[in-house]
Amino acid sequence: MTSEQAMRVSLLAALTAMLAGGCDMFDRYRPIDPLVAPYATRRVWAVAPLNNESGSTQADGVRIADQLSRQLANAGNLDVMPLNRVLLAMEGLKLNAVRTPAEAMKLMSTLGVDGLLVGSISAHDPYDPPKLGLVIDLYTSPKLEARDAIDARRLTYAGTENTQPTNEKIKLSKQPVTSVTFLLDAADPTTREQIQRYGQDRSADEKDKRSWRRYRISMDLFSEFASYVACWRLMQAEKQRITPAATEPARPGA
Repeated sequence: MTSEQAMRVSLLAALTAMLAGGCDMFDRYRPIDPLVAPYATRRVWAVAPLNNESGSTQADGVRIADQLSRQLANAGNLDVMPLNRVLLAMEGLKLNAVRTPAEAMKLMSTLGVDGLLVGSISAHDPYDPPKLGLVIDLYTSPKLEARDAIDARRLTYAGTENTQPTNEKIKLSKQPVTSVTFLLDAADPTTREQIQRYGQDRSADEKDKRSWRRYRISMDLFSEFASYVACWRLMQAEKQRITPAATEPARPGA
């Protein structure tokens, strides 16, 4: 074997090892970030069916609302009202959909909840690789916002003054208080890695490192993953809102 041939063999062996190492690193299990509600006290939320603005007849706003509800139920300090009760309340209010802030506030008041999620499906492509775009708005009870404002003022004035201003009018937050908008494309490498981690977290067979691919092929499972991303981003946005000094949130699963 000549020196040139030996060098080629060495380079090929090094390249093979590098690719194998890369695959092992990609397949290495890392759990996803849990959903954590940034509230000191327990709150009750509800989720309204999402409006379909994607142009796809296959987009199901009720199904995704149910997936959002299931994800939020895993976050600490959050109770989520069953979707069928939301649908019954909408029927009683003669609402086919929630499209305006006034309708959202009316439905939230009727349900008697602390928060209401409404939104729309902005993009929906079920074919491999699937794509899904969501717009999620969070409306909260004015009484809850007023209470939080008082608590924040107490923290602000504590240690600086003996008394708080009592005659100043408390200004309520504009509604919705928080919004998240995103488009997930399963062909994107970052999204693919997040899908992998999400799928492996829910795999019945820990030894099957490829079971996560189901979440990339099935639109129903992909939308379940997207609902997790929506809830994660919402929790991070709420944390930013109630604690403005917090740092910029990282990507889910990063």
